[in-house]
Amino acid sequence: MILQSLFITILISIINAQYPVPIPPGGRMAVHGWLILPWDTNVTDGPIQGWFSHHVPEFWTDSPHNFQIILNGLLTPLSCFNTESTPKPIPIPYPPQDNLLQYEFTITPPPQFSLNDLLLERLTELKGVIYNGSFDTSYQRIPLALGTLTVRELTTAVYLNESKVIPSYPELRYLSYPRDMSPSADTKPFQHMYFAHEIHSVPDFDHIIHGSIDIAKCHCDINFPLLCNTKRLLQEIRTPGIEWAFPTLTNDLENRLLPPMVIKGRVTSGPVLCPITILESIHCTIGPDFNKNC
Repeated sequence: MILQSLFITILISIINAQYPVPIPPGGRMAVHGWLILPWDTNVTDGPIQGWFSHHVPEFWTDSPHNFQIILNGLLTPLSCFNTESTPKPIPIPYPPQDNLLQYEFTITPPPQFSLNDLLLERLTELKGVIYNGSFDTSYQRIPLALGTLTVRELTTAVYLNESKVIPSYPELRYLSYPRDMSPSADTKPFQHMYFAHEIHSVPDFDHIIHGSIDIAKCHCDINFPLLCNTKRLLQEIRTPGIEWAFPTLTNDLENRLLPPMVIKGRVTSGPVLCPITILESIHCTIGPDFNKNC
């Protein structure tokens, strides 16, 4: 028992070291909702694999929401009030059969829970109500189903520092997450991606979009010939959470990526450049408290 407690303490200390602020167990207690970004699938029932974006973050130091989080999760339908012998499929779009989401789908666990416990990987399962809509949509949110969100990986988890001395990025920046995570997608010439605007400095904005990349039109800097092949380009582009810069656009709300824009982006960790076609804007709110639509 003593060894187990010691192991947990060491593990929490290691995870805490990943963040610039303390993450004490039980902290950041609040209701935390999640925007659903489903992956491509061949089935239209059962669990939904997807990306889930913290809905919504805030900058304030004393806020329980001051992290931008995008996690890899599994959303499993639950039977409603024990009146169903088996759970019904969750009625949301299933890509690629449904190419566009068109609406903002969310899951909200009704009780408060500790965001710190999720960041510390002590909490990996959340039960909640699945909605078409949220507090920031132009229509009243519609309850669709009950479900369990199982957290499989914290792909992106970044503390939002409200200090006004942190400069904004000079150019627009987004993080990308592949819509098709199957092994067969590694060779597909067109890559569908969810892009999340990288929240960095006050006031900023929280923006989620869906776009596609034609790999045949990507290229890399001639000074890096080893990267100039399709396989290496795909490996780079399909890495979840990679950062893209858009040098022709300043990093502000007015320049956010919107359909039907086609814009050239550059992977900041390497010399890869690709034209990206924006297909839909899924969610957008304005910081620093992100309670107002774009």
